[in-house]
This record gives sequence, structure tokens and C-alpha cells, in this order.
Amino acid sequence: MGASLAEVLSLPSFRAAGTEVVHGDVGRVQVRWVHSSEVFEMGSLLAGGEVLLTSGLGLHGRTAEHLGAYVDQLADAGVAAIGLEVGRTFFTVPDSILEAVRRRDVPLLVFHRVVPFERMVEDFHELLVRRKVEAGTGDAGWRALTQTVIEGRGLRALLDETSRLAGCAVELRDPDGQTVERSRIASVSGDAAVQVQVRGEAGVHGTLRLLGAETSHRVRVAEAAGIAVALELGRGAGGGHRPGPQQSLVADLVAGVVVSRADVLHRLGDLGWPPLEGRHLVVAAIEVDAAVPLTDAVAATERALVDDGRGDPAVLVGTSGGHVVVVHRGGRRAVPAQVRDDLTAAAERLAAQLPGRVLLGATTPVADPGDLSAAVGRARQVVRTARRYGRRTGVVMERDVAPHRLVTRAVDPQVLSDFVREQIGPLIDHDREHRSELLRTLDAYLACSLSKARTADLLGLRRQSLYDRLARIERLLGVSLDEADHRTGLGLALLGWRMRTGLDPQVGFGG
Repeated sequence: MGASLAEVLSLPSFRAAGTEVVHGDVGRVQVRWVHSSEVFEMGSLLAGGEVLLTSGLGLHGRTAEHLGAYVDQLADAGVAAIGLEVGRTFFTVPDSILEAVRRRDVPLLVFHRVVPFERMVEDFHELLVRRKVEAGTGDAGWRALTQTVIEGRGLRALLDETSRLAGCAVELRDPDGQTVERSRIASVSGDAAVQVQVRGEAGVHGTLRLLGAETSHRVRVAEAAGIAVALELGRGAGGGHRPGPQQSLVADLVAGVVVSRADVLHRLGDLGWPPLEGRHLVVAAIEVDAAVPLTDAVAATERALVDDGRGDPAVLVGTSGGHVVVVHRGGRRAVPAQVRDDLTAAAERLAAQLPGRVLLGATTPVADPGDLSAAVGRARQVVRTARRYGRRTGVVMERDVAPHRLVTRAVDPQVLSDFVREQIGPLIDHDREHRSELLRTLDAYLACSLSKARTADLLGLRRQSLYDRLARIERLLGVSLDEADHRTGLGLALLGWRMRTGLDPQVGFGG
């Protein structure tokens, strides 16, 4: 059972990627599967009928002849279409690839916006599963699952029932990959997993994962359980099952339902908060390891923030979109260094309780409770921005990502792309062609505040080799690194390239 390429392009993730059909008749092409890979020699690993997704990282440094051969081997394997993301390795589709797909009549899709390829694969898988479910699951455990929902025993009980039927651990992850809840019952647990998307009226709620080797029985259980979980989550949004008052307030702050000072103070009063007495509010969003259930993270966060030596009970903790959202009361004066120190200590206490990483993003402290709703949104954006440029742990304040927010939110994407191309495009092209590391060198030199000794040490170069690289950078770009204006432009371009591609020059772009 497959789908037409036209159906695939109508999936939410493909639409979100700004997909352009550069070549091919999408109506007549049948797709068996969607797959992603950066391997150059991918043709021999395909079975035929796949849409192959690539950002081109496995193609950089290749000659025009190599790129043509890459398309030929995919065509020989019977690929249904090639999907190429532009903006990372290539700013535009190379002419040799265009010529080859036209010669071999292979559909070519171009993605103009970054969407995780995993989401595209999951969307396609959900399309196939939905068709099977519409034909009727016929699963004997369906009655047990629906009875759990009807009796209102909750999400964890439903996952426990699924675990009993499947004979393996079961977990629910949100659309960002964060574990929302996990079964307490598990006879088998492993790296392999059967996955189905959980969809409701509002769209995708997340992914249900049965953590065991795929069998026909587990696939049937997963299909039925996916529907049951969607019913349970929909029930939670209805009149029968309500979240707790803290979670309810966090959800309303995120949604912008409660924004006035009076409303916020009234809701905080219902939670037992003493009067604010002129003290500021600290707002943060926390991202934990994807394998940690958010219910566990919430409990650990409450302990970490209450155990701050002040005995202040005024801590609001809830979840939204894979983040733990925190509001707590600070001192009378919002001293930036003190706020950062307090949050760092809390993050360390939290990390000691939870496995994996902990990343905390915080806004500038809020004086007016009426500003809480906007501050919660900004805190979550701080975390997302920090992850975008490579931060995975620690504390990041709003001021730390101010330039990143300016570049990505205040500048039109096409204007930013043109600016990056103008400022550092020749370095990207040179690194791709010659497998050099000029982009990495420039980034390190600016990060080291123009200290040649520190830069050479960071890159592991002799001083003379660094001088040669810097001179080559100046020749290729036609700039002087001694000029402050030139350095400002280059620094902004590197920042824009990082935020647009999600790549870190210090990983070694050129190979």
C-alpha cells in the first residue's frame, strides 16, 4: 500500500517545508516509502519507490560529474523522487543535478524551509497507518483500550494497558520528540520501536512508541492504541477531565487567555501565592532529555526551585509543547547577575535529579504580572533559539540570544539569505569545492576577539598556517579583517548562516 507523490506533497510537513516541484509529474508517481540519507552511495541501498530526502551534506565537494552520477544511481534504483533542501550545502540546485533529473525524468523536489526530515517520514507513515485503520483494525484488545478511556483512568493507565497487550514498554512523545508519559509496565524494552502518530481534531498530538521489535501483532496494537490515546487526549480537552490548577494557568498564559494584571493576581492567589509586595517574577522554560517524561521533569523542577534556601513556596510549574514552564518570585531588585546565579544553581539541582541534559532559558525578570503571558512565550523562544545555535545544556538568558532573535525575526528570510550569500558565500563555495576550513577559521578568529594565538590554538594550527588562511579569506571576500565594519558584517552573516542551517562552523564544514 503506497500513495501518490501528490498525496505526499499534501502532508503537513511537506507543505511546511515550502516544497517546490522543480521537475516531474507528481500525479503519476507512486511512493512506497519516504527515506532520508546523506550517504553519497545511496542508490545501492534503495529498494525502489522511495522519496529520498537530503540536505546535500553528502554531496558537498563533489564535481559536476559526481552529482550527475549520484542522480543516475538513484534513478537506476527506481527512486520515486529526490527531495533537496537548499540553504545548507547549496543555495540553489546545482546545474548538473538539474540536467540529470531531466535526462532521467526523476521528479525533483526543493525544500525552501527547514523541516526535520524525520517529521516527513512520520507523516508518510501515519498516512499509511490511517488507511489501514480506516479499513478496520479488528484488534481483540480494542475493547480493553476503549474501556480504559471510558472509565477515565488516565493516560498512564492507557499506556499500561497498551503495554500489557503489546508485551513491551510504551511511551508517548509530543511532536517535538519529548516524552510526555511512559507506561509503568514493561516486559520488553529495546532500541527497536513500532511508532504511530496520534492525531486529533487540532492536528498531531505526538507519536506513540511501542519499544519492542516490530511484529504484526504489535503493529495492530499500535494502530488501535493510537486511536485510543487520541480519544483520551481529546477527552482531557473536554468537560470530563481537567488539568490541575497550576497546569491550567500555564496553559492559559501560553495561549494568551489570561493577560491582565488583575486576572493573573487572582489566579495566583487561588494557588496560594502570598501578595507580590513589589517583587519581580522570574520566567523560564526548561528543556530536558527527550527520554524523561514531562511529569517527572515537573516534579523535579518544583523540588529544585523550592529548595533554594529561601523557603519561598511561590513557584508555578507546568508544561507546554515539550517545555517545562516556570514562574517564581525573585527578590525586590532584579539584579541580572544574581538572577543568573540563582537560575544556574536551580538548573544544577535539577540536573542532579534527572538523567541527560537540562537546558534552561529565561527572560528578563517581569515586574508587572500582566506581562507574564508574553514573558512565557519569550522564555520558550529563548530555549528554541539556544538549541538552534548549538546550546544543549546550562542557562541562557534572553539577553544572550538577542542578536540571534534580531537576525531571525526582524529580517525577511530572503533578505537574510542574500546577505549571507553576499558576505560569506565565496567562503562556503571555496570550502565545498576544496574541502577547506576557511569558514571555520573566520568563525574562530572572530570568536577569539582577533587573537591569533588563541585562534591558532583553538584550530590546532601553526601560527604561519593561520596567517595564510586569514590572508586567503581577505582575498576571497575582498575585505580587511582589521576593519570593524567588515568584521561586523561577517559576524552577522555567520550568525545568520548558523540560525538558517542549524550547522556550527566549528564542527568543520569543509571536511
